[in-house]
Amino acid sequence: MARTLGWGMIGAAVTMLVRSAARRAMHDSAGTPRLPRAARTAHTFGTMLGLAAAAGAAMALGDVLQEQRRHVAEIA
Repeated sequence: MARTLGWGMIGAAVTMLVRSAARRAMHDSAGTPRLPRAARTAHTFGTMLGLAAAAGAAMALGDVLQEQRRHVAEIA
């Protein structure tokens, strides 16, 4: 149980570090998003579809990682 708790804490810490690093990489010092000029100026249907696809891919990755974590917890 201690090992499982330790792995969980390590996983949570890594998740928080990656999330904060990604947030810093995607925003400038003023807090506004760093987007290419074309994305800032053109609010088109294609941009919306691209963002929706990226969000779906990120959510799918999260689902896969959650399933793997659940599987490892069942084995331990």
